[in-house]
Amino acid sequence: MGQVYNPHLKKVLKTYQLSAPRSLQGPSTVLTSEPSPEPFTTPPPLPIQQLPILTAPDRSPSQRCETLLQGERITCFLVGGEKRLCLPQILNSILREFSLAQINQVCDSLQIFCSRCNPEQLDELKETGILPKSAPSCGLITKTDAERLCSTLLHRAVAAPRGLSKNALAFTVYHECFGKCRGLCLPELYSDCEARCIECLECHGLLSPRQFVCHSHRSPENRTCHWGFDSDNWRAYLLLCRDQPDLETREKLLDMFKQQHLNNNNLKQVC
Repeated sequence: MGQVYNPHLKKVLKTYQLSAPRSLQGPSTVLTSEPSPEPFTTPPPLPIQQLPILTAPDRSPSQRCETLLQGERITCFLVGGEKRLCLPQILNSILREFSLAQINQVCDSLQIFCSRCNPEQLDELKETGILPKSAPSCGLITKTDAERLCSTLLHRAVAAPRGLSKNALAFTVYHECFGKCRGLCLPELYSDCEARCIECLECHGLLSPRQFVCHSHRSPENRTCHWGFDSDNWRAYLLLCRDQPDLETREKLLDMFKQQHLNNNNLKQVC
């Protein structure tokens, strides 16, 4: 005696037999005698979007002010405690020597996305002469991402001179920003706030303290939410390595090092 199938089940099986050959997976000639499906054609790729990508405008209340980036005064908006800098100003001043393709490539690798300023912010930038009256929009980049972008494009470590004296005053330091790095701090070279006095232990290049805390040889961190970084605060980011002798003496040396040139730092934030 043959099995009796539920009519609904028979209908589902029949539908499956008819549609499966035209799907990417499923039975073909095993369940039906219909012709084999046509080869799958990959759809054309989506058009490539110019980077940095401008996301939707932020409607949060903002306060216009100024900040310094690489020694340049840049107009920014303070939104929820986070500085968002005028991107065209950065491109036309600090990064004017780089092509848009180079900048886009770095933004892509660092996963930097810029927001579009809202109408009120755009009007302020036009009224203060930062943007021309005809500007249709303006990108804003966070201070942290601006530091990352400029560090990648601008900060090239200078080779340490041969025969550099590494006396007892030298000590090993590290930071945990943007991928981490270890270096040898040489206080005798710290003649001013921008002096190159920290030697990277990987590439052996000399960097200033401000440059060092942005310096890293690891792959770019693109899955981390970076917020609130400011290279002017390098003293808070510069830490003493614990795997060296006479830690107490070296802690005092690091404290003395950080206290130098505090009043001579002409790159203080204005906002």
